[in-house]
Amino acid sequence: MSAHIGSYDVGSDGTGLLGRERERKMVAALLTALPRGEGRVLHLSGAPGTGKSAVIRFAAAAAGRQGIRVLSTAWAPGERGLRHAALHRLLRPALTGSTGLSAHEGALLDAAFGGGVAVPGTGEPAVPGTCEPVGVPDTGEPAAPGTCEPAAPGTSAVAGPVCARLVPSAPAEPAAPAPAQLAAAVMRLLTAAAEPVLLCVDDLDRLDGASRDTLRALARLCGATRVGLIVAERAAAEVLPLPDAVAVTLGSLPAPQARALVTRAGRATGYAEEQLVLAVARGNPLALTELSLDGGHLGDAAGFGMLPATSRLAEAYAEDVEGLSAATRTVLLTAALSASPVTRDILRASTSLLGSGRAARAGLAETIARGLVAESVGGVGPAGAVEPVGAVGAVGAVGAGSGAGGAAELDAEGVEEGVEENRRLYFPEPLVRPAVLHLESASRRLAAHHALGRGLTSRPHAAWHTAQCVAGPDEELARRLEALAAGPRPGTAVLVALAALDRAARLSPDPERRAARLLRAAELACDHGLTDQALGHARQIDPSELGTFGRALLLWVHDLLPGNSAVGRERIAELCEAARAVAPQDPALTQKLLHAAARRCWWQQAGPGERHMVLRAFEDLRSGPRDARDVAVMALTAALPLPQAEPPRSAPGPADGDGDEQHLVGQVAVLVSDLDRAAPLLEEAEAAVRAGGRYGRLPQLLVPRAMGQIWLGTQWHIAQALAEEGRMIAGRTGQPDWVARATGTLAIIAALRGQHDKALEYAAEVEEASLRLGQNRQLNLAALARALTASGTGRYVEAYARLRFLFADPAAPYAFEQVWGLAFLAEAALPAGEQADARTVVEQVTVMTEAGRAPMPQRILEYADAVLAPDDEAEARYRRALRPGAGAWPLLHGMTQFGYGAWLRRRRRVTDSRTPLATAESVLRSLGAQSRAEQAASELRATGQARDGQSGADDIARVLSPQQLTIARLAARGLTNRAIGEQLRLSPRTVASHLYQIFPKLGVSSRAQLAGRIDTD
Repeated sequence: MSAHIGSYDVGSDGTGLLGRERERKMVAALLTALPRGEGRVLHLSGAPGTGKSAVIRFAAAAAGRQGIRVLSTAWAPGERGLRHAALHRLLRPALTGSTGLSAHEGALLDAAFGGGVAVPGTGEPAVPGTCEPVGVPDTGEPAAPGTCEPAAPGTSAVAGPVCARLVPSAPAEPAAPAPAQLAAAVMRLLTAAAEPVLLCVDDLDRLDGASRDTLRALARLCGATRVGLIVAERAAAEVLPLPDAVAVTLGSLPAPQARALVTRAGRATGYAEEQLVLAVARGNPLALTELSLDGGHLGDAAGFGMLPATSRLAEAYAEDVEGLSAATRTVLLTAALSASPVTRDILRASTSLLGSGRAARAGLAETIARGLVAESVGGVGPAGAVEPVGAVGAVGAVGAGSGAGGAAELDAEGVEEGVEENRRLYFPEPLVRPAVLHLESASRRLAAHHALGRGLTSRPHAAWHTAQCVAGPDEELARRLEALAAGPRPGTAVLVALAALDRAARLSPDPERRAARLLRAAELACDHGLTDQALGHARQIDPSELGTFGRALLLWVHDLLPGNSAVGRERIAELCEAARAVAPQDPALTQKLLHAAARRCWWQQAGPGERHMVLRAFEDLRSGPRDARDVAVMALTAALPLPQAEPPRSAPGPADGDGDEQHLVGQVAVLVSDLDRAAPLLEEAEAAVRAGGRYGRLPQLLVPRAMGQIWLGTQWHIAQALAEEGRMIAGRTGQPDWVARATGTLAIIAALRGQHDKALEYAAEVEEASLRLGQNRQLNLAALARALTASGTGRYVEAYARLRFLFADPAAPYAFEQVWGLAFLAEAALPAGEQADARTVVEQVTVMTEAGRAPMPQRILEYADAVLAPDDEAEARYRRALRPGAGAWPLLHGMTQFGYGAWLRRRRRVTDSRTPLATAESVLRSLGAQSRAEQAASELRATGQARDGQSGADDIARVLSPQQLTIARLAARGLTNRAIGEQLRLSPRTVASHLYQIFPKLGVSSRAQLAGRIDTD
């Protein structure tokens, strides 16, 4: 079977090749030159799986579309030892019916393909009378037993296809021709063709020596012919480029293309799994298409933080293992399997398996000489080297611990002689490790586990290996395994922790301890966004076997799992009861349960009864100084405000770098609309969460950051990008509540940008999700988006009614969406004729927040106070709202400038109004709030000042006053008198009066004629 292991899937036309722009251009240049008689040679090299075969297939497909004849060959296992077998398969289509060759050239080809066939694996001539197989045409499959066809007496290999050659009993034929002579005959055969020819040769380094030498000679002859040659082989130090060839080494794919290839392969089912594949594959195309969590079966590779290899991936590295001595293969297996990178540990375990320290050292020396393993001192490899044997991602070298307890006795030769304690082994090519494990039998892996369990000096790592050999319960071993799951788990180290906890649970004799370990694994998987793994761990638990603590822990973890958000408000009471039950035993779990209950109060907009229940439990169970999680519980359940003072932080601890503290403090800041404080905290937490691979947390940070950027950002493309990424990750990590939250944020951004249809689509999605999830909180964002869409199209009455809905219950705690909505409610009140009602709402919010306000809510209240103020007080209040520092919130600043300018114009202070109106238009247009910017531009035109790039001296502008021109343009767009009045703060009767004067001035008698007469821009 032809081996194209190092390639990733490409469509039949070659269009599936991802990236490789340099190689694409080289292939295109080669193909373009062939018809002109400028034959070229392209020599591809690279590590296994880097896509050499994919580039060759791309070239072949491109050549076929251009009418260039393509001849291909590659290594086939059944052709080992057959001289010229690969060359024969390459030329076979051209040999059939070939003409124009001289007798000498025909004799050379016949000598190569018709005689002198070597016995496989020996290079010696075949025994007379035996039948030697040659690969089946085009397929690369070896001939099946019994299918050999004898060649007719006197038949030449050139005359027709040959499946096998029956060597006659006559004396052996003359030796095969020299490579240079045979190459010249081959080139004569190819140049006799009517069309250009492209030769595609894969696996050059694995072809039979005779074919390889002839192809190297052929490369010298391609110039000034219509024959092109593309060859591929594995990169190695001794590999020399073909003569006169352009040499290209294929490396790893860049991150965007690697991510696209993982997505196209479809083996990674979620975002977090995709990130694990990207981390392990390191851009190797074959690994990107093959690696996955394999349905949750992590296998032995999880012990060192890697994903299990597939048969296809293992086969790509099989050649590295073939030919090794038995002792060397044992040492290589031990090193590949070991959770410890310490050279002494690996030699000790290898000695136990081989029974000889000398054999173990010799085997290690051979693996190093072959480049399969390298050694470093102090755990630091050379620049660019991958992590040590016992580590991928952040699983670092393991320091010497206490005795292994039963380490294998060294033989008399002394394994440790000359071996420094701080020497470490690492794999220069990490993918070799899981490949080696896949290639070895289960019994050999089990024996290596046993030896490593007895030989490693690190007790937790020794426990990992011992646990693979134990079938019954063992609590002591389970406790030692838990140590592997402790501490930071960045990168792929989460695989080590999950595998250790799962194995510890299997070893647990007590159901309560077993459940606790499984739930810890489920919580860890949720945190890292591995939803399927979290559900798999949780489903292994039988609640009937659990006591009070186990049931409380199960309740906490279930509240994290997807699909549980729709549980009714009765879950709030269950969480509070569980917190009370475990408070004496586990204060940390008590705090988590109270936080979960408070989260449900917030998401479901629970009534005062549920909120008071949580607060009572919190006050009863949490005494002493408050940490960030305590303050979050209060913020989620109590009415605004919280004091402006910085929420207290927890005491420094080992988890300070995980972003949890910043996340909780940032969450509190968002809840009180203190966006200036929240922004850096959330950004810091996001960086820590990404570094730790805790992808399940990302949506909870990205979406609030996007919301903050609506008010803090100077351009909304950042908010858009954050919301879109948060939505994507939430969807792929099983968090429908945060999908809805991100969608609501996108709806608000779209409404503010004037993309009204898109905003309404998003709002409908949020409303549907709110019903499905049982989370009324989601409706607030949908209401905001619909209200902004209405106000953006001049329907202020509708906008006000939707915004007023947010304040229906004055006793409920105000969320930040309501504080934000207050600005838009005040804006819509004047054209909707609801100033008095709006003042009532503003007064309610003012009273509720008297104890302390963050800067932004204070500015919103000042803006609302100015917009709704009586005319004799409005200017002073606008000036207060526009005092220094107002520009920190660009959207609010633009709204305030617009309101002030419009008020000045209504007071006939036209000149004074131009500056705030121009500022408003500039700020709003920079943000991307096009509909609002147009309103400001319309008001500015009504003052007689034209926008930049527009002339105010055209005929219509001379005939109409600035205000009449604005009304005419709005009417030409199809707006009713009421809608025009709402936008311009005029009564419908005043608008009708203006139109009565406009129509005769422009010589029109209907709105349709007006639309054809006037520019609506």
